[in-house]
Amino acid sequence: MLALFTLVASTHFAALLSPGPDFFLLLRAGLVRGLRHADGCAAGIALANLLSMALVLLALSLLPAAGGPLWWGLQLVGGLYFLWLGARALLARRELALPDGEAGERGSWRSGFAEGLLASTLNPKLPIFYAGLFGVLRNAAIPGWGLLMSMAWMTLVVLVWDMALVRLLRHPRWRGRLQLRVRALDRFCGALLLALGGWLTLGVFS
Repeated sequence: MLALFTLVASTHFAALLSPGPDFFLLLRAGLVRGLRHADGCAAGIALANLLSMALVLLALSLLPAAGGPLWWGLQLVGGLYFLWLGARALLARRELALPDGEAGERGSWRSGFAEGLLASTLNPKLPIFYAGLFGVLRNAAIPGWGLLMSMAWMTLVVLVWDMALVRLLRHPRWRGRLQLRVRALDRFCGALLLALGGWLTLGVFS
């Protein structure tokens, strides 16, 4: 159980490390709209993640018991999705063009919260990603309290990491380091996603 949770939690954190839509939303909020706006944005993103996880767990609880054809199908789809994400991350050749940090109109915590909540809620990849992660945990017969603990942990990680990230990247030195290492982060994320995807896919046929 611990080893499986570690793999899932590591994959989740690696996905946070790899720059995506939420990353650029937070970065622009912190550099252009101010720290309070960025903190509100981080809280909105964390709440959107929590709501996505809650909906996924509700949907999974309505499915028949693990082990049936429906669960094997879900495991196969989840495995192939993670393999696809991992391959994309490994093959990425991205260069980050970051905002220059010129101050614009100052934002507020409330406006940042609404912006982060709306942007993440409208991201269709979020529930698909969590369906894969929680499908792994539930298929491994993780008890209900374990699933709830996982949900709380992932929400806290999203919030704390996003708030810390904004503070780090307000410093030009850290922004420069990120620009130099974005490909390494993509490789790290891709390797973990491929590991989880491969484990899921092979489990269907074993």
